[in-house]
Amino acid sequence: MEEFVRKALEISKFKELNPVQREALERGLLKGKNLVVFAPTSSGKTLIAEIAALKTILKEKRKVVYLVPLVALANEKYETFKKKYEKIGIKVAISVGDFDSSDPFLANYDWIIVTNEKLESLIRHKAEWIKDIGLVIVDEVHLLNDPSRGPTLEVLITLLRKILPKSQFILLSATINNFYEIAAWMNAEIVYSEWRPVKLYKGIAYDFKIKFFDWNEIKLNELEEIEKAIVDYVLKNRKQILIFVSTRRKAESLAEKLSKFVKNFLGRSEKEILNKISLEIENVLEVPTKQCKREAKVIRNGVAFHHAGLLGKQKRIIEENFRKGLIKIIVATPTMAMGVNLPSWFVVVRDVKRYYPGFGSVYLPVLEVEQMLGRAGRIDYDKEGFGVLVARNEDEARILEDRYIFGEPERIRSKLASEPALRMHTLGLISTNICNSLESLMNFFEKTFFAYQFGNLFLIEEKIEEIIEDLKDWDFVKERKGILIATRLGKRISELYLDPLSAHRFVDGLKNWNKRKITEFSFLQLASYSREMIPFLSLRSGEFFEYSEELEKRKEEILVDIPEEWEDEYEEFLSAFKLAKMFEDWINEKTEDEILDKYKVTPGELWNRLQIMDWLLYSLEEIALILKIKEVLKVIRKTRVRVEYGVKEELLPLVKIKGIGRIRARKLFNSKIKSISDLRKVPLESLAKIVGPKIAKKIKDQVEGRKEVKEKQLVLG
Repeated sequence: MEEFVRKALEISKFKELNPVQREALERGLLKGKNLVVFAPTSSGKTLIAEIAALKTILKEKRKVVYLVPLVALANEKYETFKKKYEKIGIKVAISVGDFDSSDPFLANYDWIIVTNEKLESLIRHKAEWIKDIGLVIVDEVHLLNDPSRGPTLEVLITLLRKILPKSQFILLSATINNFYEIAAWMNAEIVYSEWRPVKLYKGIAYDFKIKFFDWNEIKLNELEEIEKAIVDYVLKNRKQILIFVSTRRKAESLAEKLSKFVKNFLGRSEKEILNKISLEIENVLEVPTKQCKREAKVIRNGVAFHHAGLLGKQKRIIEENFRKGLIKIIVATPTMAMGVNLPSWFVVVRDVKRYYPGFGSVYLPVLEVEQMLGRAGRIDYDKEGFGVLVARNEDEARILEDRYIFGEPERIRSKLASEPALRMHTLGLISTNICNSLESLMNFFEKTFFAYQFGNLFLIEEKIEEIIEDLKDWDFVKERKGILIATRLGKRISELYLDPLSAHRFVDGLKNWNKRKITEFSFLQLASYSREMIPFLSLRSGEFFEYSEELEKRKEEILVDIPEEWEDEYEEFLSAFKLAKMFEDWINEKTEDEILDKYKVTPGELWNRLQIMDWLLYSLEEIALILKIKEVLKVIRKTRVRVEYGVKEELLPLVKIKGIGRIRARKLFNSKIKSISDLRKVPLESLAKIVGPKIAKKIKDQVEGRKEVKEKQLVLG
């Protein structure tokens, strides 16, 4: 047995390779062959990548990058690989977010876990260490099919193959139909297997029974609803269950309904621990929202809802305690199927349809349902897993059987023809000097999966020509004797990882600074009306006229031209205006609950949008510097700090002190404590009455210099 195989098995505490891993070795895993590995969830695909990584790092002395689509997945892989391999001297690092950095510290690491967008950004910043990569591992490669993430992944793979021609590529996925096409595109060997260490049985539930197609039928107790009957069966077997529903509202509603039933299955000690967990969930924010309280209430009874509206810390607490067996049921939206590894004995897909405006309810793709059902069965805990679809009647049961039990997953299709994606990547290729003419751009795109799949570039060639003309008109690219060169502005926009169309709007808006009444809202609106903020906030009944009137009142603050009411773009512009109003409410100290009530934006979604807003305001500042419009810098910087803390300008001196958030800062200000000088003067006992003794002591240690503290500086001019 090869040294690297033995080492990987030993560290992972496995006795031998499984069938999928043995086939990977036979296909040339340790001979530098490109591989595409298509095998079910939990079949040991990751260990295949780990074996190749050990060889690359220990023998070849080259770096490994592990590509993932989501930050949550990056964090999970980082913790796993760090724990396993740092003890044998391999340095593991993670790089996510911050698209305006080359992360030079990564030159000192062997194994780098990175999101797809971040690695492309690092290439744009010409990170020197990229040339030292010997192995590229692409996880969740079926996301080539995703309209939003697919084009970036496809361009990134094509780009890496161009700049790293001698490196090995390993692509991993559980659910792909046309894997042979991807393998041919990558010039790779195929490792295909249906082997699974925990047998998955698929079935359909209706009329209080579950019909499995290669296992026994289960008769359920006839309770009020079939979901409750399935939960009753699972909990009586002392197991756990994941239930997938279509919307956040349905996830919360079903979790509440089931929690009243599940509490009867909990022991006294479990209830005590769950009470502590619920308090932790409830108090993640300074002031709990209705959603926080709602989650805490169901968790006390051993149930949780899980969706994109939750805060990251809340999700991590739920996932950790589900793994420990304390939370018995998670009711989730399908987004969780793409995220962290969270298997369960039973997985139920209750809602097999999704609503699309203008189209109505349509069946979910087979690919997506496979991802959800694939969560069933936990290694080391279960001998089998059960994936169940819920049907309303026998007729629907037959439809689900044909579609999802015996149907084939959809073919992966390139989404590269999307104009925003082509626009962004065309500028990226020109700005990094990888392509410097229409001909070299077409030569690059000829190497993509799109070109392999469709056989030609007719569908995108005309679009690329139009994009080049736009980039020249916007002064992002110049052409000299047929050679395309990014301008200083174009190069900076590429580095900032902005859609050039958004950047064009930013440039136009900034150039209007002296024709408008400049306020913080001017820049909140300009940033909100960008492609990076899509989807904007939809306008509910009656809001069209409400926000139209508000827009008319504030038109002097708007830096870009406002479409006429009869133009197609007007409603979209108004939706972005509503989004800007939400950000304005945030910096005027509206609480998360008030924002949830008014805008229907959950704390998790708000936090994500605040991060995007911070990046866009930073980008506006950088563009203003290049354009030499220094008059707006102070307002942009102040807006950015207010967005970070969610406060009015008067609280800025207080919130930079660690331990003082927006709520405590307002309490202090209302108690006539308005500056660091005031904090130094106020007696500890008086401070403790306002913010509590622990926080008061922490504040005093900082402002009186009794402890080394790095204060975050506010740069306002």
